[in-house]
Amino acid sequence: MREAIGGAVLIKLVMFFIAIYVCFLAIAVNYSITYRVKNQIINLIEAYEGADNAMPYIEQYIADIGYYRTALGNVAYNNPNCSNGYCIEEIDSTRGTYYKITTYVVFDFPIVGRLANFPVTGETRVIYSL
Repeated sequence: MREAIGGAVLIKLVMFFIAIYVCFLAIAVNYSITYRVKNQIINLIEAYEGADNAMPYIEQYIADIGYYRTALGNVAYNNPNCSNGYCIEEIDSTRGTYYKITTYVVFDFPIVGRLANFPVTGETRVIYSL
């Protein structure tokens, strides 16, 4: 009987570590998708020299990759530049305009709900106005 109890404890311990490993893997995949979306938005804005020109291409990319986040938190509700899980903020400088892009890593689990919402930000190069 002693070996049966020891085997059950060992199986529970292995299942616990497998669950921890799967959670870390899911977080890493979610984080990498968020960084990839942010970098692609930056690339599209720089390629089309502005957010207005790049917006159809950004929306198409977001639809293709499947990155869609709703209800980003209190920051996004009051900001009209936020939609579909990303925010684009236009910042004027003396030489031109650059954009600050913010995407969000959202940890939303089916049973527990939303645990955390972390912003990931990046900036474009200066787009010179002629």
